Amino acid sequence: MENPDFLTIVRMLAIYLHVLALAIGAVAVAFGDFAIFARDRIDMNMLGRAASVATLALVVLWITGLAVIGMDTGFDTELLATKPKLLAKLSVVTVLTVNSLGLHLIAFPRMATPQADPQQAALMPVIFGAISATSWLYAAFVGVAKPVAAMLGYTGFMGLFAGLTLAGIGFAMLTVRPRLAARLERAEASLGALSPG
Repeated sequence: MENPDFLTIVRMLAIYLHVLALAIGAVAVAFGDFAIFARDRIDMNMLGRAASVATLALVVLWITGLAVIGMDTGFDTELLATKPKLLAKLSVVTVLTVNSLGLHLIAFPRMATPQADPQQAALMPVIFGAISATSWLYAAFVGVAKPVAAMLGYTGFMGLFAGLTLAGIGFAMLTVRPRLAARLERAEASLGALSPG
């Protein structure tokens, strides 16, 4: 029986950590949703912790993913160009990363402070949240989509991602935005009740 070489073991561990990071990221997103919608008010402390865990998971995804790509391809651009599933996954995780910046810089601050127009204030957090949820789920799908990679190709993967993202945003606008705006209104009303005069 042949023993695996060192690089094979390192690759296996990198893939294991990659899958674990994906699962932890998905759980962190669920806890973020819980922090926003499970109680009477948005729990900004829990939301902040969930966002930190999701960010760490995203960093681990990048590190382990790039490590596996390096071992498998040596970052040979010609070889990478022949791998539509890999290119799609890199594209989706790039969208996820940029979207994460939007969540941290725009969405979370809007939820943490009183807003004059809660419906308008809820718009960007809902869009970023829908993109985040769709991207995490779609990254997992692309990870196991080897049987359909040749049929879809990069264009098919990304077209499907775009369609699902638009559907996710539309669904979130109809169902999540009114709930989030109501929470922002309650926060505004309670602050107004506490102010003198």
